[in-house]
Amino acid sequence: MEWEIELAEALERGIQEIRDGTGVLFSGGLDSSFIAFLANKQSRKVSLHSSGTSNSHDKQWTKKAAGMLGLPLEFYEKNDEDIVNGLSEIKKLTGEKSPMLLLIELPLYFVTKQSDCPVMASGQGADELFLGYKKYETEDTSKEDIRKVIEYVVPMEMKIARSNGKELLYPYLQRDVIEVANKIPFEGLVSDGKRKIALRNAASKLGMNDEIAWKQKKASQYSSGFKDAVDRIARKEKRTVHEFISDL
Repeated sequence: MEWEIELAEALERGIQEIRDGTGVLFSGGLDSSFIAFLANKQSRKVSLHSSGTSNSHDKQWTKKAAGMLGLPLEFYEKNDEDIVNGLSEIKKLTGEKSPMLLLIELPLYFVTKQSDCPVMASGQGADELFLGYKKYETEDTSKEDIRKVIEYVVPMEMKIARSNGKELLYPYLQRDVIEVANKIPFEGLVSDGKRKIALRNAASKLGMNDEIAWKQKKASQYSSGFKDAVDRIARKEKRTVHEFISDL
C-alpha cells in the first residue's frame, strides 16, 4: 500500500546518520533488525550487539538472525553478579526506581559498556509508533506513550550510554518516520492478532528475511533472560523483585 512505501522511504532517510562503524543494539526482533538491514542495504558497515544470559532465548536467536542478515554479531553473556551490579549502576546513574524499566535498560547498559562502537543505533519507539504492544488492541495510548519515550526514556538512555562513552541514534524517532506512522490507520497496524503490520510489510517488501520480519518476539527483559535471573535471585533471598531491586 502507498503508506508502506512512504514508510520505507522515511526510514531510509531516518538512518542517514548511521555511518560505517556504527553498532546496532540488537535483539533479533523486527525493529532492530530492520535498522540493521536498511543500513547494510545502503552499504554502511554496521555490526550487531546483544546481551543476555547463557541460556536465554536471545543468545540463540540473535545468532540465527544475524546469520540471516549477513552481519557480524557480538553477544555479551552475563551472569547473576553482572546483572545485580548492572541494575545498581543504572539506578545510580539515572535515579530510576521502576524495577521493570531498570530491567528493560540492562541490555543497553551492557552493550554500551562493552562494545567498541562509539555510536549505537536503537530501535526504541517502534513499538509505540506502530502499535507493537498487545494493550493497543483494546486501548490506543500510543500518542501518550511515544511522548513519554521522547521526553523521559530517551534522555535516560542517553545518560546511560554517555556514561559508557557512547552516543545513541534513534532512527524511528526521526520526524519523517513519526509523521508517516501517524498517517497509518489502525487496521493497517493491527489485524487478526498481528501487530506492527505496516512495519513488517515494509521490511518484507524491501527484502528482509520474512522469518525475522514476522516473528513475534518477547520484550527484551524476558528474551534476554534478565527478568528470570532477577526473579530467581530474589526468591533465594525470600524477597519480591521490587523489594530486591529497591534495596540495591
